[in-house]
Amino acid sequence: MKNIFLTIILAVALMAPQMANAQLVPCGGKDDPCQLCDLFVLLNNIIHFIFIDFVPPIAIIALIIGGGYLLISAGDQAKFAKAKEIFKTVVIGMVLIYGAWIIVSSVLVGVGVMEWTGLFPSEDNKEGWFVYPCN
Repeated sequence: MKNIFLTIILAVALMAPQMANAQLVPCGGKDDPCQLCDLFVLLNNIIHFIFIDFVPPIAIIALIIGGGYLLISAGDQAKFAKAKEIFKTVVIGMVLIYGAWIIVSSVLVGVGVMEWTGLFPSEDNKEGWFVYPCN
């Protein structure tokens, strides 16, 4: 329990600078009212924060903890097994998180969602189906 608590504190401390700089919605001031398009910007920023800014540092911290258990195991099978379990859990988690994105993207590209929605790469939208062109 103590290790989990320390891991969470360390993860939050490492993520604090990125969370402080995160502007989720670029609207809401007196001269810039929010529109429907800003909802898509918000969702895109949340997904970007989770997939790019949050998950990789947590995975790296978990791998470091697993490596620490591996180094201090010194023949203790329980600590060695815990290190293996941490490594396995991190790899499975990363495969699930990023594999789901790849599968959804492949299915949407395969059924041609970019053509019938107009979200195909163009001059305004160079990214693809997952970026909503907001003007």
